[in-house]
Amino acid sequence: MRQEGKVLYSELPENLRQVIITGRGSISTDALVLLSVHGVDLILIDWKGEVVCRLSSPEMRTVVTRREQYIAYKDPRSGYLAKAFVLAKMRNQKALLGTLAKNRRDNNAKAAERMIHFRDFIDDLISRMDAYQPSSIDESRSTILGLEGLASSAYWDGIKEVVPEELKFNERSGRGAFDPFNSMLNYGYGILEGESWRAVHYAGLDPYGGFLHADRPGKPSMVLDLMEEFRQQLVDRTVLSLASRKVVTSDDFHIEEGFCRLSDNARHVLLKELLGKLEEYIALREERVRWCDLILLKARSVAQYLRGEVNRYDGFYLRW
Repeated sequence: MRQEGKVLYSELPENLRQVIITGRGSISTDALVLLSVHGVDLILIDWKGEVVCRLSSPEMRTVVTRREQYIAYKDPRSGYLAKAFVLAKMRNQKALLGTLAKNRRDNNAKAAERMIHFRDFIDDLISRMDAYQPSSIDESRSTILGLEGLASSAYWDGIKEVVPEELKFNERSGRGAFDPFNSMLNYGYGILEGESWRAVHYAGLDPYGGFLHADRPGKPSMVLDLMEEFRQQLVDRTVLSLASRKVVTSDDFHIEEGFCRLSDNARHVLLKELLGKLEEYIALREERVRWCDLILLKARSVAQYLRGEVNRYDGFYLRW
């Protein structure tokens, strides 16, 4: 990395997992070849948090995984996986609300009480989802998404209790945020999407052949499916921490063409925090693994389930 002839940072390609370009930047064809040879992804993320370009090395797995992925869409495996993704998401939502409430019982009892209410509501939905027996995703999607929608609505109502008022967060919105908190979430999800895309790629899965998220041209449905298990513990928790510690404030945003945009400072802070988080270790049963390796592990577990090498898939979630 250079700036006006100065080397700001250098690293061996074999020590890299991914290169993210955000804002203005350029890269040489020699560098692209070097990254590809060492299996390093190049991701371009725009100001809205959308992955607008991804360059990677050629496919490295057999075609068997993808064939099973396509066949599974028409049989109960698709509904089973969609349910597993959503169950993990709901359990992480419950866990995060529980943790936030516990940390605020002494200094904000009213907010803690409301978060516990939403946590318990999600817990009831988890029981309903756990009991549901899906068939193919086309026959099961409305039920699964219905329960997921109720849980997400309650979750964001709970999160709203602890977001600083200056960030003007009223509800979760998608791409093209109208407030600072959603803007940070969207950008963080873009970073997570790049990491999840890498995992799906190296697991041999088709990034566009998902189950929970419906097919649409250009929509990486499998990537979005996998992301559901990691949004709360990686992105939401990180964004809440930056906001509550006032590392990022309303001064780090501006409105342009009706949308809220992050300043360069806010974007760099969020990048640093999330990329550092991905390198941190988490206890998983008897082992400790990095978050980035855990995402890859879950993608490979999906592939193993589809190939029939294991008879179940367990989504990732943290207990509070």
